[in-house]
Amino acid sequence: MSPKSTKARLHQLATDLRTAAPAPEPRAPRTPNPARGLRGDFQKVTITLPMDMLRDLRLLGLARRAEGAKSTGVSELVREAIDDLLERAHDTPTSRTS
Repeated sequence: MSPKSTKARLHQLATDLRTAAPAPEPRAPRTPNPARGLRGDFQKVTITLPMDMLRDLRLLGLARRAEGAKSTGVSELVREAIDDLLERAHDTPTSRTS
């Protein structure tokens, strides 16, 4: 993609974000880690993490598994962290299922 077309695409995305309707208020508390088969409305996202951050997430997951928690994988931990961030940003009540 040429720099000119990249700039045009980024400008279009920025315009779309500015003119988009605000997100509706959540009606029910979100569950960041529903059971398998109940994630039909999830969108797969790829992220790049520093190796030390990935290691820390895996160690945290192992510690949680040793405590008997069910959601111990890196994806579950990242979803919970994002959910916490969004709840703080929107001042919504937390709901957590382990």
